[in-house]
Amino acid sequence: MSTSRRDALRLIGAAPLAVGFGVSAAAAAEASDTAARAVRAAAAAGQAYTPKFFTAHEWETVRVLVDLIIPRDERSGSATDAGVPEFMDTVMMDATDGPRQKEDRQTSMRGGLSWLDAQCRRRFGHDFTACSGEERTALLDDIAYTKQGDQPHPFFAGFRDLTASGFWSSKMGIEDLGYKGNTFVREWKGTPPEVKARLGITEE
Repeated sequence: MSTSRRDALRLIGAAPLAVGFGVSAAAAAEASDTAARAVRAAAAAGQAYTPKFFTAHEWETVRVLVDLIIPRDERSGSATDAGVPEFMDTVMMDATDGPRQKEDRQTSMRGGLSWLDAQCRRRFGHDFTACSGEERTALLDDIAYTKQGDQPHPFFAGFRDLTASGFWSSKMGIEDLGYKGNTFVREWKGTPPEVKARLGITEE
């Protein structure tokens, strides 16, 4: 299982950005900027980014999972290339909406990652990061939607939404969208054909 860019664009077009883990759009944008500055500072010091919330094992799991959700393609880089894990780490440490919300967000993330490993150990005998590509796909196909095929597992839904939020609030994601900012349009002639093609929209 992986989310195509068309599917991910539909996802963020159908719901407010950063609905995952109760993060607002404004908080997502601020977290993206904060994470990008932290990555640049670490690089300038000749060091890799050090997560403040995630353990080493959780960090590895997050990096694998976000790239399964938004992999690298012919348009641009993957979620890790865009700094989504760093974005998530920043979000987990954010307390601007109150200590209770921060604690709830951290508990949900840590519990969800632990649940993911438990599912893998039960089914395959090892943690998620030790799974083969086929094993990861089999598990994610099961939790991306319920047996009824209508709703994903709550943890995966929140993690997927947060991944999309982190990617499309990043510099790479904004460039991927082709967003040029607020510009004056003298006459609206509808959605350009190239944008419709990118989103997979066909004329009825």
